Amino acid sequence: MKAVGIIAEYNPFHNGHAYHLQEAKRVTGADVAVVVMSGNFVQRGEPAILDKWERTKLALHNGADLMVELPVFSAVQPGHLFAEGAVRILAALGVDELVFGSEHPEIDFLDLAKQAEAIQGQDGKVDRTQTYAAAYASELEAQTGFKLEDPNDILAFSYAKAVLKLGVSMTLRPIPRKQAAYHDQTIDADQEIASASSIRLALHKGKWDKVERVVPKDTLQALKEKPNALAFEGIFFQLLRYRLLTDTVGQLGQVYQMAEGLEHRLVGVATAKEAPQSYQSFIKTVKSKRYTFARMQRTMLYTLLNIKVDQMQAAMADSYIRLLGFTDQGQAYLSEVKRRARLPIISRVDQGLAKANLRLDYKAGLIWQLLADQAGSQESQDLTRRPIHYIKEKE
Repeated sequence: MKAVGIIAEYNPFHNGHAYHLQEAKRVTGADVAVVVMSGNFVQRGEPAILDKWERTKLALHNGADLMVELPVFSAVQPGHLFAEGAVRILAALGVDELVFGSEHPEIDFLDLAKQAEAIQGQDGKVDRTQTYAAAYASELEAQTGFKLEDPNDILAFSYAKAVLKLGVSMTLRPIPRKQAAYHDQTIDADQEIASASSIRLALHKGKWDKVERVVPKDTLQALKEKPNALAFEGIFFQLLRYRLLTDTVGQLGQVYQMAEGLEHRLVGVATAKEAPQSYQSFIKTVKSKRYTFARMQRTMLYTLLNIKVDQMQAAMADSYIRLLGFTDQGQAYLSEVKRRARLPIISRVDQGLAKANLRLDYKAGLIWQLLADQAGSQESQDLTRRPIHYIKEKE
């Protein structure tokens, strides 16, 4: 069986994602779409609107065949580590073609990544008035003539770098984005495909008529019926302030990505007489030109989850494949490849795994439930949960 790989967050699953799945199979002739999806937290350091199980069901119903989780130690990372974790999982499952959206699908991103390897010692040349990403993009443009600035192009470049670093055989197939740009904040009356950002914004504003046009019916139903993390910021900020007010500066300094004395600045702002009273204002106060907004949000999540440097490093060195769901076709593909899969495949989490290999994901699931006001839920995000077997209706 031929498989095509997709890397996604599905936050939430919308018409553009359904189109992507359809196109991925069409351009590759694949029998099976294997999706590596972020778990309960996404790359920007925010909780996903719907939990990973609900998003898995929606994806399986709309074209995916095999869903596996991108663990939190890869999902909540800058682009190159996000891409590396996802590409490693796809390669371990025998996937040799990756399809993704791009603003410039005509670019050979593997060739661009090979050219970029000539850029050495970037840390020593970084302009401290810019973020690292901006400084790197400037140097890359000077070396190659291509300006790497659009979100999906940046991810595509990260996928290419990951393929080269891991030494895997994987063809990259960019396809053009349709109708909506990555950061679009509005949904026009004639749109059937919109960005996830604009959909989340419309949900925040209660504009269900706009959302209805750009998501599948089952996504709309799930968004209306399931508890979600749309209003996470209030409780997130209170929990974060608790950590900053009760941990010592030394303890905070051990948190992953807490670099350059940032812990002192965080505590100083949190304990100031005129301390910010909202999460967004807090982030704006503590960030600097050196760090992007997303980098700061990720660091705040690491702080909330109390992920230490050594814990993150140990988790990243012990990768695995966590099954979330499959169709009959996906199950058949899994049966073909599981004996030669280069990573352990986990279909059921017990207390042992929750305390060891999946410690970070288990903790992230508990915190997601708290943020989404599901703390009293009888169903864990991880313990005893089995992969969803989605049976497609016969036409």
